[in-house]
Amino acid sequence: MQPDHLPDSYKGGRLLYRWTWMQLHPAVLDPETGGELEPAVFGPCCPEPPLDLFSATADAIGAVLAENAAVRALAAAALPPGLPSAPPALLAELKATAVDLINARVGELRAVHITVTVGQSATYLEKQEEAERHAAGEGGPFPYLSAEASATDSTLDEVAALVGATANAWTAVNASLEGKRRAAVEAVKAAETHVQVYQACAHLRA
Repeated sequence: MQPDHLPDSYKGGRLLYRWTWMQLHPAVLDPETGGELEPAVFGPCCPEPPLDLFSATADAIGAVLAENAAVRALAAAALPPGLPSAPPALLAELKATAVDLINARVGELRAVHITVTVGQSATYLEKQEEAERHAAGEGGPFPYLSAEASATDSTLDEVAALVGATANAWTAVNASLEGKRRAAVEAVKAAETHVQVYQACAHLRA
């Protein structure tokens, strides 16, 4: 197998292969003399599960990538001389992929806390604005709060209090996620190596 057939990642870059150089086939021995008829065959393999960039530390990511590079070097050394090898992916391309991956991951984490669908963000803002006006003592109307109160058999006061508390809690969660997202993106921008690009994803470690 050629080194360029041993990529570091898949699933859009999120999962890292854990390449290992190991024996694939044992040596064939002469049953009478015990002498070696055919040598053992060694090659790259992935016996371990992949490493999720968003669950790993920067050190763990670096260790896996270092091992992958070592296996690719062994694969290259095992090839006949003169075979061309594909150039590594451009750093700029890897950075663009990493930023997309980071943004998508933050979207997934946000979706754990809020409903992500067309128009829902505007609805949340409208409800929050109504809850703030209700808390300030304004007389309404409060169409969103009233509709939810009717749907949940609650009072307007109860719904307004719940919406306000939920909005405050979400602000704290979203601010934390945005901070981690920005840190990861800035780390990608500053990265000077492929390894550092992958390690930037550790800012979103759960």
